[in-house]
Order: sequence, then C-alpha cells, then structure tokens
Amino acid sequence: MNQLECLLRAGTARSPVWVGGERVAFIQNGDEGPRVWELDLKTGEATQRTFGNERIWSIHGDARTGDILFCMDRGGNEHEQVYLLEHGSREPRDLTGRPDARHFLGGRTPDGKTLVYAANCRTPETFDIWTCDLVTGEKRMVLENHDHYNWPASDALSPNGRYLLYNKLLGESDNALWMLDLQEGRAVRVPGDDRVSAETNPAWRHDSAGFYLITDRAGEFPAVAYYDIAAASMETRYVFPWGVELVSLSADDRYLAMTVNEDGYYKLHIYDLEGGGEVNAPQPPAGAVSVYGTLSWSPAGHRLLFTLSSGRRPESVWLLDLDRDVLRPLTYPDLHGLSADTLVEPRLLHFRSFDGLEVPFWLYVPRGREAKHLPVVVEIHGGPEGQELPTFTPFIQYLVGEGIAVAAPNVRGSTGYGRTYTHLDDVEKRLDSVKDIGSLVDYLVGEGIADRDRMAVTGMSYGGFMTLSCATRLPDRWCCAIDTVGMYNLETFLENTAEYRRAHRESEYGSLAHHREILRAVSPIAKIDDIQAPLMVIQGRNDPRVPAEEAEQVVGTLREKGHTVAYICYEDEGHGVTKLKNQLDCYPRMAAFLKRYMKQDGGSKA
Repeated sequence: MNQLECLLRAGTARSPVWVGGERVAFIQNGDEGPRVWELDLKTGEATQRTFGNERIWSIHGDARTGDILFCMDRGGNEHEQVYLLEHGSREPRDLTGRPDARHFLGGRTPDGKTLVYAANCRTPETFDIWTCDLVTGEKRMVLENHDHYNWPASDALSPNGRYLLYNKLLGESDNALWMLDLQEGRAVRVPGDDRVSAETNPAWRHDSAGFYLITDRAGEFPAVAYYDIAAASMETRYVFPWGVELVSLSADDRYLAMTVNEDGYYKLHIYDLEGGGEVNAPQPPAGAVSVYGTLSWSPAGHRLLFTLSSGRRPESVWLLDLDRDVLRPLTYPDLHGLSADTLVEPRLLHFRSFDGLEVPFWLYVPRGREAKHLPVVVEIHGGPEGQELPTFTPFIQYLVGEGIAVAAPNVRGSTGYGRTYTHLDDVEKRLDSVKDIGSLVDYLVGEGIADRDRMAVTGMSYGGFMTLSCATRLPDRWCCAIDTVGMYNLETFLENTAEYRRAHRESEYGSLAHHREILRAVSPIAKIDDIQAPLMVIQGRNDPRVPAEEAEQVVGTLREKGHTVAYICYEDEGHGVTKLKNQLDCYPRMAAFLKRYMKQDGGSKA
C-alpha cells in the first residue's frame, strides 16, 4: 500500500452520539467509505452498522431506544433521505422515501412515534416542516414556508417534543432563528426582531423552558446566549475574544461545554452552571476539537463525546468523563503502517495584503527541509465563508511527502476572524480576495520560502472559483492550476445551482436581478484569454451546487483555444470527490499533474 492509499484509508471518525448509557455511534471513513459504527464502552467491541459507499451526512442517536437515525444521499446528489436503524436490526429503513427531494432531520418525539424534519418535496425552492408517523408511515406538512433556505437547527426538537427550532438562511453566515410550536402550529422568530445576525447551535434545557445558543449580536464574534421562552428574552452569557463554534448542555443542566475558534485552533471550554466557573478538566492534546460539529453529553452522568484532529492526527472520537476526571480516545486511526512521524503540522503565519490587511495562512513544509526556495502549492478553501484549519488532510500530507510545500490562506471573506472580515469580499469587492493571493505569492517569494518558478494554485468549490480567478487575473504567477468543482461564470452558476441555494448565494455574490454586470465582470470567464498556466479541471456529474456545466464551459473554451487543459469527470460524484475508489484515481493524477509542471525542467512554464 503506497503512502497516499495509507492516508486515504486512515479510518477517520466523526459525529459521535450516544445510543444508550454505554453505547456510542459514529461515522467512520475507512477502506470503503463512510459507515456507521457502534462501540460498546463496557466491552470495547466495535460493530459496523451500515454498509455501502454512499455519503452519510449526519447521524443522530436515540439513547432511550438505542436506535440510530442518519441522513444519506445517492451518488453525491445531496438528496438526503432519513434512515432509521433500529437497535438490533441490520437493515436501515428509509423513512422519507422521496429521492427527488432533500431532507433535514429535526428530531424524534419523546414517545419515539414521530419524526420531525424539513423537506423541499412540495417545491424545490423552499423547505417546509413535516412530521412522519413511524408506525403508519403517514406524512403531514405542519408548516409551509415561502421564503429562504429553511432547515432545522442541530438538536432542534425540545426534550418535551413541543418546540422545533429552525433556521431561515439570510446569507451564508446570517440567519433568522425561528421556533415552531408543534402543538399550536404557530412559529415565532427568536428573539423576535429583524436584526441581521447569526443564531445557531441551540442546546435545550431538559425542562424545555429555554435554550443556550450561539449568536454574534454582542459583537464581531459569536458568543453564547440564553433564550427564555416564557419571557421571550435573550441574554448574552459567555463572550470570548474569538468566536464560539459549538455549545452543548449536559442532561441535568449542570455543565455547559463549548468550543472556541482561536485563530483556527478549536479549544474546549466547560462551565459549571451551579458553581459558576470554568471546570479545570483534563485537556485534549493540541489540535482542533470537533471542527465538524459534534459535542454530545451522555444521557446520565457527565461524559462528553467530541472529536480531535490535527495536521498529523486523523480525526478520532474522544471521551471526557468529568465525574472520574478521565480523558481518553475511543477510536484509533489506522495509518496502515505509515508512521505519523512522516506527517507534518502546519505553521500559522501572517502576511500584509495590498491594502494593509493582515491575512493568516498555514504553511506545510516538507519534513527535513528548510522553508527555502521550495515548490509551493497555494491551496484555497471553499465557502467562500469557510476557514482553512490545521486538521488532517490526506492530499496535503501526500504533497508534502513528495517534497512540495503547501500554503493554505484564509483570505478576506473567510469565517473565524469576525463579521467585518467575513464580509470584506461581498459582491463588488469579490476580487479583493484574489488580490490577497497575489500578496501571499509576493510574501512567499520575498521571504525566500517559495521558488518563484515553481508555484501552483488549487482549490475546491469556491476555492475552485478562486483558482480559476488566480489563473486568469494573476496569470504569470503559476506554473499550473487545478480547479475542483469551481465556478467559471457566476451568472450561469446562479442560474443553474439548486433552487433553494440561489437566494443565499446571491447575498454573497450579487443578485441576478441587480448585479449581472458585476457577476460577469468578476467571473473567470471575463479574463479567460489571459490564462497562461496549464489547467486541470475536476468535476462530479451529479453536483447540485456547482453544476457540471461550469466545468464544461471552461474546458470547452480552453480546448477551442488550444490551451493545455485536462478534464476528469466522475459520473457517481457530486460536489467533490468523496468515494475512496475515485480519490485513489483522482489524487495521483492531480499529484502527477502538479509534479510535471512544478519540477520538469526546473518548473518552466508550458
């Protein structure tokens, strides 16, 4: 097994949930793809509960019954269905049965008889709230929505089964939080005003009298607040110099756990609500805690599940037992003989952009090499309101193992650095983030880190758009470029993306009704004649976010011009390359493309 295969088969584990007092379920990406596994904490025995290689998006445990609920799509189409895997059963049951629609799980009522979820089966543009009788299979729409991208919040259903919290997405990072009274059929906005903000990640009290949540109403960064239902009021409780990402309340309402994003490092904090102070609990090793969204308290006692990852550490499940003051891992990634000592942790650095803005980036340097005159790949994250984090990324580690450094910036528009920073690239300011990349290149070359003639750029989704933008607007900086599921023409992208996504994407890029000229001007298509670097384009045929037409536009245009362009399209993928068999095909081809143009003849441009 070669290095890349070892990295891809590392067996990362995520999204741990309780399915009983001593049983934990989680999603593990192993040899064949994402599977649901169950771990018995008493015996240490792990049991695989699902089979197949389709993408599992989320998992929910029912500690009362031992059942597992999960959401899965087919072929990357993002039409997630909700499945029930009953305790002791080997075959999951499709509860929603609408492969033409997308579903978001809200929860299961305390009696276990009713499923609450959101779905766009009435119309593709909006998500209504539905219930499903798990005995009869009868489905009933309980709230018809007519605006925005609506979906239940995490842990959305109150413990008494009466209230459902759901989001109305106003922008990529802005939303309105609404509360639906399932008994009365009435929905109200929380906290009841029209202020544009972000209210996310509610954590209910066990008596359903209120909930904690994350909100940025208090300032630039998200903080923890408490909402009292009877008083219809919200009070900010915990504020940090950085943003809170997750919050979770223990079953007896005593302990409040949260993660804080400190310049890309996710750190765990726990507060004793009875004692009033922060708990001096064992701390996990350096890394990023639960970056993909799970903090889960046990149904009894004070045991917390979370995940941990770092550059050298594939994501794994950990358990913190406050009652016993014990911290331990529950899963152990398997590198299949590859030593973790061959992997590298990134360094956090900063550079000044064209307008003086300080921009952070992560630098991966090949082990045993000085950061001097290296071939460098600039890897740009998606989103655009996303964040590059110091977590385990197989392809980055593979490149570094091949002697290629990687610089992963958080250009303006990224999350994690405050509301103002996130909106610095909106609409007409879109190309300022491309200028950030130009400044990064200048910094890397000026500091002697990068070999000027051996620099490449790559990215996925919005990172693909940025890759194409860099290749067309900074044409002389690159020896090659790789775009994965990126947008080539923002106008056609908005016209063809999934209907329910269009409105909130327009808040970021500009609207088809009012900003067509801007959309055309900032798109890579506007400067395609200026491209110099050989280009590779990677696409999934079933992509609902960035349809394959975007890839085919740029490939067709460049081939007509006789430009060097390689195109790979996977018929069974959606937004990205997620299946192991496809990754084992795609990543070596990407690496070969990079090495060909970065190292051949000293990196001379083709």
